[in-house]
Amino acid sequence: MHGKSSLFSIMVLSIILLSSGILSGKDEKPITRKEAIETALEALKMTPDKLSLKNTVSVDSFRFKIVDECMARPTEIPDILDSLMDEIEFTTGASYLTAIAPIIDLKSATPTLYGKKGDSPWSKKKDVPPKLRKALDVLINSFNDAKISMQSAFDKLDSFQVDTILSKAPQYLMPGAEKLADQVDESTLEEMDKQELEDERTDDRFFTLASRVDRQKILESAIRIAQGAWKAKDLASDVKPVEGDGVAPDTIAFGDIIYYCETEFGPVIIGGKGPTVYLSPCAVIIDLGGDDEYRASAGGTDTILQFSVAIDLGGNDVYWSDESFSFGSALGGVGILIDLDGDDHYRSLHHNLGAGVFGWGILWDTNGDDVYVGHTGVEGVGFVGGGLLYDTEGNDRYEAHLYSQAFGYVGGIGVIDDIDGNDSYICTGATIDKLRYADHNVTLSQGFGYGYRPDWSGGIGFIIEHAGNDVYVSDIFGQAASYWFALGSIYDMSGNDSYISYQYAQGAGIHLSAAGLIDIEGYDSYVAHGVSQGCGHDLAIGFLDDRAGSDNYVTWDLAQGAGNADGIGILVDEGDGQDAYVAKRNYNVQGYGNWRRNFGSVGLMLDLGGKDAYAGKGQEGKWWSWSNYGIGIDFPSGAKDISKAK
Repeated sequence: MHGKSSLFSIMVLSIILLSSGILSGKDEKPITRKEAIETALEALKMTPDKLSLKNTVSVDSFRFKIVDECMARPTEIPDILDSLMDEIEFTTGASYLTAIAPIIDLKSATPTLYGKKGDSPWSKKKDVPPKLRKALDVLINSFNDAKISMQSAFDKLDSFQVDTILSKAPQYLMPGAEKLADQVDESTLEEMDKQELEDERTDDRFFTLASRVDRQKILESAIRIAQGAWKAKDLASDVKPVEGDGVAPDTIAFGDIIYYCETEFGPVIIGGKGPTVYLSPCAVIIDLGGDDEYRASAGGTDTILQFSVAIDLGGNDVYWSDESFSFGSALGGVGILIDLDGDDHYRSLHHNLGAGVFGWGILWDTNGDDVYVGHTGVEGVGFVGGGLLYDTEGNDRYEAHLYSQAFGYVGGIGVIDDIDGNDSYICTGATIDKLRYADHNVTLSQGFGYGYRPDWSGGIGFIIEHAGNDVYVSDIFGQAASYWFALGSIYDMSGNDSYISYQYAQGAGIHLSAAGLIDIEGYDSYVAHGVSQGCGHDLAIGFLDDRAGSDNYVTWDLAQGAGNADGIGILVDEGDGQDAYVAKRNYNVQGYGNWRRNFGSVGLMLDLGGKDAYAGKGQEGKWWSWSNYGIGIDFPSGAKDISKAK
């Protein structure tokens, strides 16, 4: 990232733009994102390949290839994320997991369920419809198959080491566990040093053990359970109305119950079409309808239940529990919750609503205006495993505080995939950011990838929004951001969306990581204080690519295409919308780069068309350069959005 003098850069850029007709408007052919980036870099005497942030730190066993790809090819992050979307868009059930597999460097093998294994307790129950009996068979058989894979995942550890991992792992996803550089502590310096040394030793032992866990086998277990869950769902959905006189212990459930029994995997229960209240964790719940209440667990696993599947066919249901790993979540296993219809309300504290810790957790909700409420480690969270929250329809509300809403920790992927509806993502108010602001909180959420500094690479956090006017609200660290060899992303395909955060947000890569916010179309609004809106800090890359619509960008400083501390920040606004860019300060925004630590930081701000307004450094139809390393260009009006014409 080296350059010549600012005057020479100005002369070069003038020749390039005028000779090509870009500023004069003579060339009516719209410019592509790739061409615009190459034009800007050429003016800085650079080429895209020279911006590579190939790391100089040894690669640990948790590093995801896609993170290295993004850091090696920063200007191609939108293309990399496009390719990722091509792989997983509109896949369903077990197919979703097989599509994700290559992304997380695992094989996409699709193990097939074995046949029936002997007589089951319900095989001769005449009051249980045949399709429900078959559904139970399918699920229990999938548990038997998955058990083999899950056991082999921990083959390199003894029982004591497995217990150590599963007991300690959730603590890393709890309030107060964040280990951001230079966090303030009220202890004495000597006490802090002593505690830090002990923590480092303990953590190093933990992650060394964790690195021996076979994530491929965990995924294979999840695929087997998912195959069984979706087949059982189809069978149960085809059952005609049925009345039963089943009875369960009053500590397990009450209400409309068709069948109950105990198995080696845990309780199995079938609820009828009337209201049913579930009070205790079960290996299998199939509920045929009604406004039901789940007070303990539904598709949640822990050290007692290794596998759990809950299928609710309809009704306005309530899921609430203060226990970890209750709803579509797993610790050391696989937990799947499928709710097919109704306006549902999910409320939990920690490690829930599609969270997988050394396992896979899936919450799959189709139809209805749903509410998801949690505190920490909820709503699409992965840690040495994966968490998926998939919602197909409705105006949904997601609320959380920390490590949530598509959060990928070490060795993990966290995904929220929402197909339709005007959705809101709210993540505020849990842990005061002691180092920076007494009146703001760290959130580390909403498409956030996070590693354990300095030794262990982070994961992948990915929000996918297909349609609707969506609102995203976070505080410190959020909205397509990342920290320490991780990837954070939001990919919003349509709608007039609003992004509100404070710092380290909206396409911000922090400390050797990569982040990308892609918004395909709509009149969008971006509001942040700083280190945001396409900002890379400390050998990291942050990219914000908005491809259509009249958009508004508001910030204070160090944003809108800013590189700092050898980072790379890029903001590209494509299409011919009438955009507005507002910055309080005008010296480190809108295409800002600097020289630091004997290396260059690069910032690019590129608007590819439309009549735009600026408060800051930029100007409509012009270009500007901060230094040898930062540049902004507003290309001529009338440029068309051809980002999809490939």
